[in-house]
Amino acid sequence: MKKFLKATWIFYPLILAAAMYFLLPMFPKVTEYVFSRGLFKAVTVPLGFVTGLIPVSLTELLVVLALPLLIFMIILLAVRIRRSKKRGKTVLKAMRGTAAFMSFACLMYMICHGANYYRLSIEQLMELDTSPKTAEQLLTVCRELASGAREAREKIATDKNGCMVFAEDIWTELTRAESGYKNLVGEYPFLWTSVQRQKPVQLSYYWSYTGIVGMYFPFFAECNINIEQPDWSIPFTAAHESAHSRGIAFENECNFLAFLSCINSEYPEYRYSGYMNAFLYCSNALYAYNKDMWQEAHAECTEGMIRDFNANKEYINRFKGKVKEVSHKANDTFIKVQGVKDGSLSYDRVTELILAYYEK
Repeated sequence: MKKFLKATWIFYPLILAAAMYFLLPMFPKVTEYVFSRGLFKAVTVPLGFVTGLIPVSLTELLVVLALPLLIFMIILLAVRIRRSKKRGKTVLKAMRGTAAFMSFACLMYMICHGANYYRLSIEQLMELDTSPKTAEQLLTVCRELASGAREAREKIATDKNGCMVFAEDIWTELTRAESGYKNLVGEYPFLWTSVQRQKPVQLSYYWSYTGIVGMYFPFFAECNINIEQPDWSIPFTAAHESAHSRGIAFENECNFLAFLSCINSEYPEYRYSGYMNAFLYCSNALYAYNKDMWQEAHAECTEGMIRDFNANKEYINRFKGKVKEVSHKANDTFIKVQGVKDGSLSYDRVTELILAYYEK
């Protein structure tokens, strides 16, 4: 029995991760209070504090070094096997080591992110009614969002082309992502965290070919931001990734909390980014309902707002290609594996939450 336990211990973390994957969806309240507000915070808050002390993106560093490191390890293993007198035993030991690493990684993923897919929904936690709304209600909300964007834009800096630019350096701007959340934690304690560093990715230009504008890497509890995208969109992205670091997994919920935190920020560039991104989602939904109403909504936009929207379109078109298609497919598959049936389309379901928020 002891030999069996000694031989199979490497699979215990994987078994525990699998048990969490299959059982936690049945017990959302347990997941909420034991895992998302308990174990998740206990692990990611100190982890994020430590990684946050390092002024570079560890995720980016890992991506850059991953291939050379893998090649080095393969060469090292090949040398060891060739020099070993018991080559079969050496190969078996390497396989066990790899299996142990993967098993532990699966458990860490479930603790640091995966379990959060099975917690109570934002609708329940914030008492929002996401029942279907009328096109007229959607138009009214679009007008409210456009009004908020117009007001915030009067207080932000612009470049020679009349597009929004940051008044401060990128590191300063990214630290401001926490401003709005601090104003929300009192009413919604589940949003608490002490991880407050969003990291700009230095290779953002090349990263843009994937179509990804932000990433939360759970193994480092690290928020990574693509800084190649137009400045007006960066605050919303930073707030979205911050929502992941606070234990929110679903993309539509992160989008909603990004909007809510941005409009509650003391910084006008964040308020502007929140209103603009919410308007984009809601007006796109309105277009599917009624094109005439969509035109009414867009009539509320100023020339400056339209210039910023066009800058984002140019950014997206500039990096179109096969890499983005593959990346989108991979992201869609990853989200579906977590039990989200509509995959990457779930980002757009933020409209339901925004409408419910305005109704409340």
